[in-house]
Amino acid sequence: MKKIVLILCLFYSGIAFSQINISNAKQDNWRLGGNVGMSFGSDDYFGFAISPSLGYKITEDLEGGLTVGYRYSNWRDSKRNMFNAGPYLNYYTLNSIFVRAHYEHYTGTRKFKETSLTRSFDENALWIGAGFRSGGKVKVYAGMMYNVLYEKDDSMFANGIRPIVGVSFGI
Repeated sequence: MKKIVLILCLFYSGIAFSQINISNAKQDNWRLGGNVGMSFGSDDYFGFAISPSLGYKITEDLEGGLTVGYRYSNWRDSKRNMFNAGPYLNYYTLNSIFVRAHYEHYTGTRKFKETSLTRSFDENALWIGAGFRSGGKVKVYAGMMYNVLYEKDDSMFANGIRPIVGVSFGI
């Protein structure tokens, strides 16, 4: 009788632990994250940006997802509203180091305060870079990317380099 009870306890314990492991594995497949930023600078510059992202673990080493974003910039002589969206891929070479490819399309308007002239713009960017992420359910990541489509005289960006910093949560 003791052997039967012991076998049943082991059997039900195995079922209980396997259910816990299965639910945790499913939760780790989706990542919800992004970043929020505020900046100040010369010419009475003020900027605000928000960029949420949703990613899915395609394989153990590959994550794909989508980002959307909004940026507001205000200078002494003009202000800009910009929206962006696009897909990304992260490949994790080691557990905490990744390489990233991120395509984004930017669209928006820039209004010049003295003349009331408004200019619309559209620009594409293909950011390639690498970074580091922490472990656990809540991950902090940081890295650097370069826009391979950047053209100095024909871009709304001051340069082709962009740092990335953000947080993501397993869902």
